[in-house]
Amino acid sequence: MVELDLLAENRELDAMEEAEIRSLPVNLISFSKFQASMQWQKSRVNWLREGDANTKYFHGIMSSRRRHNSIVSLSADGNTIDSVADVRKVVFDHFSNHFRKVSRGSVDIGGLNFKTISELDREGLIKPFLLDEIKAAVWDCDSYKSPGPDGINIGFFKDFWEILKIDLLNFFSEFHRQGILSKGLNSTFITLIPKVESPQRVADFRPIALVSSIYKILSKVLANRLRQVVGSIVSQSQSAFIKGRQILDGILIANEIVDEAKRENKELIMFKVDFEKAYDSVDWDYLNDVMTNMNFPTKWRGWIMECITSASASVLVNGSPTDEFRFERGLRQGDPLSPFLFLLAAEGFHLIMDSMVSMRLFTPYSIGSHNPVNISHLQFADDTLLIGTKSWSNIRALKAGLI
Repeated sequence: MVELDLLAENRELDAMEEAEIRSLPVNLISFSKFQASMQWQKSRVNWLREGDANTKYFHGIMSSRRRHNSIVSLSADGNTIDSVADVRKVVFDHFSNHFRKVSRGSVDIGGLNFKTISELDREGLIKPFLLDEIKAAVWDCDSYKSPGPDGINIGFFKDFWEILKIDLLNFFSEFHRQGILSKGLNSTFITLIPKVESPQRVADFRPIALVSSIYKILSKVLANRLRQVVGSIVSQSQSAFIKGRQILDGILIANEIVDEAKRENKELIMFKVDFEKAYDSVDWDYLNDVMTNMNFPTKWRGWIMECITSASASVLVNGSPTDEFRFERGLRQGDPLSPFLFLLAAEGFHLIMDSMVSMRLFTPYSIGSHNPVNISHLQFADDTLLIGTKSWSNIRALKAGLI
């Protein structure tokens, strides 16, 4: 390009030279893209070759991740805490208090019209565990996810399946008979993932539970059984975690409502509710009542309550666990059962909204001119979109329903 520019200063360029100078920027862009692609592929090759080996590259990745996730100081009660012992105490106090049971009085759900599971589904939930379904659960888990307090990842069970399978089957058979988890089997590490670039408070971290490998396999088997029946007892307003449904379905319905309201100049209310720390705040007695109203077998409810009430946790602060505390409420993010149990808990709110509509306390939005459909809410796991006509009575009804 420089040579052509110099030529252009001394004489007029011919047609071939002008075409060449026009093509140079395009070629430069193509070359830059090629270089970027090669660097990206090289980075992937490095990771595949060295990312999980005892190499300088691997330790560099680990050191970078450790620096990113390390907690040097925290802000608490207006003060900056920077000593190791005090940081650990702040983290421990926060989570041990956060998962403590909150007394708000019992919620009466006896009048709500819950769907119930069939007798065939009841039998399927509590039938004896089979080796094939245990193996399917093991192979369905990621082999190299971070292990819990036992230090064993699921890949270990896959590698030594032929040796361990009978012991695993015996464990499941014992759990089927007794419904009890031995002490320590349901211990948990809570790892803290930063939600913001420079976290200052404990609330700036997302707690993820690392459960023990044996418990994870048990939870996965139970979750797979629950997955088969949950679609028949959870309303169509819920679009997450259910076979045959997608969160995108709810999003498309919401977009259709907004488009129609704009097109036909209809006034409406759309109120998005993101239940703060929704999994963490699930009341166990309420969840058990919901399962009772849905006609879950007593044996199954006993298994589920054992899985959630026997749990204990230590928080990992810079890789070192704090003292242990017992959970008194909530569902652990990282437990395979938790998404499905949360759907059962959230079904109560769906029925409350339906009840308010049937009692004419809340007026839903009506979409469509021929055979209109009334929609009062859409649920996306722990997010809920409330939809109705624009009125103060609807605002008051929503406030009463949410409180």
